[in-house]
Amino acid sequence: MTLKLNSTENRCVSTSTVGYMCLALTIWMISMTNAGWYVSVYPHFAAMIMPMAVVLGVMGILSHLRARSLDAVVFFGGAILFWSAHAAAVAAAGPSTMEPMSYAGWFFAIWAAFFGYVWVGSFHTTLPRQLFVLGLALSLLAMALTDWTGMPFWRYIGGYIGLISALLAGFVSASGFIAFGGEAHSPNDEHLGQAHPAG
Repeated sequence: MTLKLNSTENRCVSTSTVGYMCLALTIWMISMTNAGWYVSVYPHFAAMIMPMAVVLGVMGILSHLRARSLDAVVFFGGAILFWSAHAAAVAAAGPSTMEPMSYAGWFFAIWAAFFGYVWVGSFHTTLPRQLFVLGLALSLLAMALTDWTGMPFWRYIGGYIGLISALLAGFVSASGFIAFGGEAHSPNDEHLGQAHPAG
């Protein structure tokens, strides 16, 4: 019974580690451009956004099956957000009607509202997770304000909030796995968490 419980806990840590790593990397790459570090996104980002969305979707399913509701909702939200952003970029590159900036602003505003109420529901979890979700909501709100006001100032603010949020996601990804591996003496130990005989 102990082995089964510890094996489940190990899989939960792995799911969280991979999911938050995907969020950290993708948000960091987007936010560097939004913060003005680069003038555009480049092929490395374009190549990774769809695989990241797929992996986040899978991590969301696994988190749901293991009753980790917050992680599941965050991963599902991230998967849909990244997938739709990729689809929008593909559509914008083809022959299509130019959409008003205010229309795109509503896209970001609704996502900001979504992650805003996820943040309100996250108070039972760890502080880094709470701050990550809050940062993501504020970053998306700043992007909405950019499109509604036409002021790039908000985009830069959102970019830097996004960079901080990416660091928080990276911290969540690393800390759980490192702590769990340290307690178990090895992340690949089949007897994770069991007492080792003395001597």
